[in-house]
Amino acid sequence: MIKKSIVLLILMLGFSFSSCDEDDLESLLPAIDINVDETQKIDVFVDKTDGDWVDYTSTMDLSIANNDTDKYLNKIKKVKINRLRYKVFSFNGDPNGEVQGTFSADNGQTLQNNFVVQNAFANGIEYEVKDTAELNRIANALKSKHAVQITYSGKALCDQQAMNFVIEVRLEGVVTVDP
Repeated sequence: MIKKSIVLLILMLGFSFSSCDEDDLESLLPAIDINVDETQKIDVFVDKTDGDWVDYTSTMDLSIANNDTDKYLNKIKKVKINRLRYKVFSFNGDPNGEVQGTFSADNGQTLQNNFVVQNAFANGIEYEVKDTAELNRIANALKSKHAVQITYSGKALCDQQAMNFVIEVRLEGVVTVDP
């Protein structure tokens, strides 16, 4: 009788495990943190000015979708931004050209700065979004849409010649997903 009970128990356990599917097993697995380090570039061109400040606007999309996150995009639990910064990556043009620039992500708060573009490039000056509430807002937008639109706009003055420069935007963070 004991042997029959043991055999019956083993059969029941084997049968119950065989009815588990992949989703049942995945729900038992812990969340996974994926480090994200994304860099995008925004091209800015300003024609030669004649003593008057001119408006410029350039945009690009910054996404958390990459080879590491692609298969988990519909299972994101949380996005945390550790750093969001930008700098002048390359420059060509008026050595005295200035900008009164604003940086924004997904139409949020703007980070404003004024600088001579060649100096910012030559000195490798980085500008960083440090407002925690703004970083959390951008992280939530990335969680739901997987990308945000970055806008770099403002006014420029370059009386000697046109300016062409590239703003490099870098996002460092962690995407937490259910496997």
